[in-house]
Amino acid sequence: MLTAELESDDGLIVTLSDGTIAGYVPEELLELRPVRELTPPFTTKVRPTPSNPFFPQDLPPAIG
Repeated sequence: MLTAELESDDGLIVTLSDGTIAGYVPEELLELRPVRELTPPFTTKVRPTPSNPFFPQDLPPAIG
């Protein structure tokens, strides 16, 4: 997408890199929105392993 411009009060004109110009109204844009599903929260526990023997608090402080 190269440009997006408002058209009047409720439209949107989009110019794509292949030269295509398309006009959309809000209802069409809502249909393009991805569907999101709720996922259960998860937690991760950091444990030392042979490949990562350090806990985050064991790391040197950040510079800056």
